[in-house]
Amino acid sequence: SRGESAGSKQWYQRRVRGALSGVVLRVDYFSLFSLKPSYSIDLADLSYRYKELQRQYHPDKHTQSSEAAQEEAAAQSAILNEAYKCLQDPFCRAKILLEGVGQEAIVSTMESTFLMEMMSFNDEVELCEDLESIYHIRASNEAGLKGLFKEFQLHFEAGNTAIAADRLTKCKFLLQIRERIDQREEFINLNI
Repeated sequence: SRGESAGSKQWYQRRVRGALSGVVLRVDYFSLFSLKPSYSIDLADLSYRYKELQRQYHPDKHTQSSEAAQEEAAAQSAILNEAYKCLQDPFCRAKILLEGVGQEAIVSTMESTFLMEMMSFNDEVELCEDLESIYHIRASNEAGLKGLFKEFQLHFEAGNTAIAADRLTKCKFLLQIRERIDQREEFINLNI
């Protein structure tokens, strides 16, 4: 936490430095920030931890260092950026949690009723011709996403990883629809 003692903060920094140096094949994003793997994380705390680490590893802090040290700092900073971006994103965070327990969200396991609903939802987006309608569709999609992410969290925390993976797969469809909604809104705005 933010109130760490100087000694524990040094341990934390050594731990991250070790995790980031050299060739990294697989990085535990939660461990980089000394966070317990969980869907529910304090984003303000994550931001604080990220900024603290970037103060140490950002390439601008190493302009007077050797070329090798500059390259290592750039690589470390890139990993931190990637980890931070992923942990901020509910879908990415959920995906890495599932991967951590050997589970993944697979589209081929979707029931046909859900797939038909998604096709219908896509058609609704494509046929939308006014902003009020697109805002209504967006609200419905966002409510669906929020509900599915909540269901993911509940099932994941209860150890029902197969059901959690199903919910995350459904989220993937709604995130794709979000992109189509954004595109359609842009199209409508250009043609008003």
